[in-house]
Amino acid sequence: MISAPHHFSAAGIAMFSFVKRARPVRLLAAAVVPALLLGVGGAAAAATHTLTVTVINRNGVKVKAGIKLVDVVSSSTYSATSGAAKKLPKGTYAVLTSVTTGATITLSGKAVKVSGSTKLTIDARQGKGVGLAVSPAPTGLERTITMRICTRTSASDGVEASASPGTKLFIVPFASKYLGFAALGSWSDHSGTSNSYAVLHHTNGVPGGLGRTFSKGQLAAIKVVQKRGPSGSIYSDLAMQAIGGGCGDSLYAGLGGTDRPTATTVFASPGTWDVRVSSSAPTKTGETWNIGSYFAQRKVAAGKSYGLNFFNSAWGPSAQLPVTIRGRISFGLNEMFADPGFPRDGSVEGGDKAVATLDFGGKRVAGKQDKGWEPEMTYLYYTVKKAGWYTLTTTATRYYPEITFPAGMMSTTSRVTYRFQSKPNASALAGVYSAHLLPTGLSLTNKAKAGSTTKVAIRLYRTSGDPDAKRGTDPKLSKLTAQMSPDSGQTWRTVPVQKVNGTWYATVTNPKTSAVALKVRATVAGGAYTEATVFRAYGIG
Repeated sequence: MISAPHHFSAAGIAMFSFVKRARPVRLLAAAVVPALLLGVGGAAAAATHTLTVTVINRNGVKVKAGIKLVDVVSSSTYSATSGAAKKLPKGTYAVLTSVTTGATITLSGKAVKVSGSTKLTIDARQGKGVGLAVSPAPTGLERTITMRICTRTSASDGVEASASPGTKLFIVPFASKYLGFAALGSWSDHSGTSNSYAVLHHTNGVPGGLGRTFSKGQLAAIKVVQKRGPSGSIYSDLAMQAIGGGCGDSLYAGLGGTDRPTATTVFASPGTWDVRVSSSAPTKTGETWNIGSYFAQRKVAAGKSYGLNFFNSAWGPSAQLPVTIRGRISFGLNEMFADPGFPRDGSVEGGDKAVATLDFGGKRVAGKQDKGWEPEMTYLYYTVKKAGWYTLTTTATRYYPEITFPAGMMSTTSRVTYRFQSKPNASALAGVYSAHLLPTGLSLTNKAKAGSTTKVAIRLYRTSGDPDAKRGTDPKLSKLTAQMSPDSGQTWRTVPVQKVNGTWYATVTNPKTSAVALKVRATVAGGAYTEATVFRAYGIG
């Protein structure tokens, strides 16, 4: 597994780097957080012209403010301070700034041609109010608004601010094809157990204020279920992040966290969103670390309903398959605990160690070990010397020495075996499927009642992560078998498998023990197969 995540704090805000699938993250404080994203550097052209920007706050007082300047042709960025002449190459620039006056924040974006000694005044008193609302108005929820003015150039830059109730937001109107505006409003009680709202509005140019109201009929309803059991923590939080939407791209609304399993609804404006759920845990030194995250992207429409389930049993091998590239077999050891609802996303959380072996002709030809928290991702590699059948087996166990796993944690160990053909100089995806086990009808703690029957959905995928690997024709499934173990794999019982409405299901009669282990083997024509095993796949109780 890759090295442990670092954490740091700024202005009382705990911030974390993700273990896997890192993407830009912004954690918003409850207090006012104006942000001016100042670039560095700039064009190397001779700077023989100047721009002086005067900034006036909402009290009519000249103030010093940070200024971002963006060349609308080259997208080169420059930093400046109001009141001081800035040397620049001749051209047209977007001028962005934020002005705080008491409990107000005013954003301004203007475009100006710089030639000779150019002067520009930004007067926050010209700012118009920014507000978002939903109707009927939510009760018992706190509203937060984040607004942004950005450049509509080849590389978008922007200035933004966010505030909770008690702070007023303003924008200085300016019509320009080089500028855009967006505002994200969210309503939540931050408990993680109540319904919440997230709405986005964006425009070209900077409008004369904003006072938009979304009716509930204009919103989509996204039911978000956060289960417990396989995660290395009992704590998770929910957020919505806009995708696309002009200046609104990546605007983020944290909606709260909880240590309980929950089923809540987020009412969201139409568009594309990342529905984000993260897990965090206290370390043995008293810190709090983010240990994993989901990024479930969904495009939603007004009046429609959607559903997302997170922390589903049984976490097991991901959709990754062995590949041979220019005669070398490769397989990663760090994707052994994927949520079966999101198998192509790899492991949900960091924290495992693994051993992989490769056999040919009954002999071991390669092996690789990940001792946990290695500095880089770990791969097994082997240069194929002879054509024939290869058997690759990887076994992984959960491992996170800095934290204490919850009592009774599910999906503690997973194993996968692939039997496939390869040959020297080949570049091909292994002719097998990945196999994933998704028990249905479980409780919010991923448990079934003793003596009951659980239908386990078996999902098969064939996904290549390397464009150089020839996919070939997908092999025909010839046999699918499943087994369950009531005693952590000491004994195994074959269970019936049948196809219902296009989906394969294994039927498990649940024992009186604390958990069930599951095993599935998918064999294709010609004899290649995949066998996936998950220990403590789901609980009993």
